[in-house]
Amino acid sequence: MKKKYLISLLAAFMAVSFQASAQEKIYEVDGGKIAGVSGRPSGITVFKAIPYAAPPVGELRWKAPQPVQPWQGIKHCDRFPPTPMQRERNYNAFQDYKMPVYECYSEDCLYLNVWAPTQKPEKPMPVMVWYYGGGFQVGSTVYPLYNGENFVKHGVIMVSINYRVGVFGFLSHPLLSKENGGTSGNYGFYDQLAGLQWVVRNIAKFGGDPNNITIFGQSAGSMSVQALMCSPLTKGLFQKAIMQSGAGIRQNVRCFPLKEHEQYGKEFFDAMGITTLKQMRAMDAIELQKAYQSSKFFGKFRPSTDGKFLTHDSNKEANFLGLYPDIPYIIGYTKDDVPAANMPKTVMDWADNHLEMGRKAPYVYSFDHALPGGDMGGRAKDIFGATGAIHSVELGYMFGRLNISTREMTPADYELSNRMMEYWTNFAKYGNPNGLNSNAWQPYQAHGQNIFHIDIK
Repeated sequence: MKKKYLISLLAAFMAVSFQASAQEKIYEVDGGKIAGVSGRPSGITVFKAIPYAAPPVGELRWKAPQPVQPWQGIKHCDRFPPTPMQRERNYNAFQDYKMPVYECYSEDCLYLNVWAPTQKPEKPMPVMVWYYGGGFQVGSTVYPLYNGENFVKHGVIMVSINYRVGVFGFLSHPLLSKENGGTSGNYGFYDQLAGLQWVVRNIAKFGGDPNNITIFGQSAGSMSVQALMCSPLTKGLFQKAIMQSGAGIRQNVRCFPLKEHEQYGKEFFDAMGITTLKQMRAMDAIELQKAYQSSKFFGKFRPSTDGKFLTHDSNKEANFLGLYPDIPYIIGYTKDDVPAANMPKTVMDWADNHLEMGRKAPYVYSFDHALPGGDMGGRAKDIFGATGAIHSVELGYMFGRLNISTREMTPADYELSNRMMEYWTNFAKYGNPNGLNSNAWQPYQAHGQNIFHIDIK
């Protein structure tokens, strides 16, 4: 009897093991074989922390991303990557969502995540590539808000890309420029580029269409999209773009000229008595981050006109000169977005200039809905001095993540969320947020005409 019981137990274990292995989808990508996790929800597989470049540590600190290091066997991509080195911080809007505190910060952060259908589709699917915000100082793909499951449900494969920020991602320095043929900085942008190139090379394995890629981002992620648009290095890598609350022709933000940016970096390290690249790269990552955020230079290591990735200020000159592709665009803001940035004017100036160059009319929106409750969750104002439909408020609706909100959501909120996901995924499919059966959202017309207001009905 005991022997029969052990045989039955072993058979049951093998059945469970077979079922678990059957849930894994295995693909061969740059570097080797990877396995994803499927079954939650059914029909969707997520591949977490796929390496797209070598770890930017040691001698690779402050260098453009290098080719991924191959691995043996199958890499099980079942945990999100570390958060890039940065100061701990959450957006005000994120405080209204169940966002756990993450303690895993690392320079070894160049990974991306893919949400795809478990069964490879008969026809290649559109692809959306997400770039997070955070002022180029914070941000990560690990935030539960940035989940791509609902995009797959709407017929789109989604990818999110980790990139370096702050002193690790945007430092310029004369010694780095000398080492690199006369230019330095913008390593975070090179990360974004390398991740996008990985998508073009590999996404067909997951059922995605490498010739139908939409890049999208919010806040600094939106500015990143604008930089990718304006860079001479990204030609042909994407076919559509969405810019949320950050991009446009901005007067309050600029890309630092390289020489000015190099001087900031030199003064920062000189103040610590560090004068060689060897010393700079030997500095402990945690101590370097602490030194940066306690210095007068905190916030200054951000995008610059390095002469290679960006030849012009992407916030101004590159747009006036039309140094970006004539493709379908969505651009917009929230109704009470960062008051000092004057987002409506920023966006309209960009859209008007776009039309004056004889280009396809973009789709322009204002997200007008504030989170239900109306009390800012006990806060008087957000960090930008606003109330109402504040900066980042649309993210929970766009990703369909209202279920993790701490607010009491109404059926109207869920309807708005589903509608917004349809706008974004329709745009990825057709270059038109309406899809094929509506013309409710009209393309922009000069001087603020046809700004589409996204709100509950």
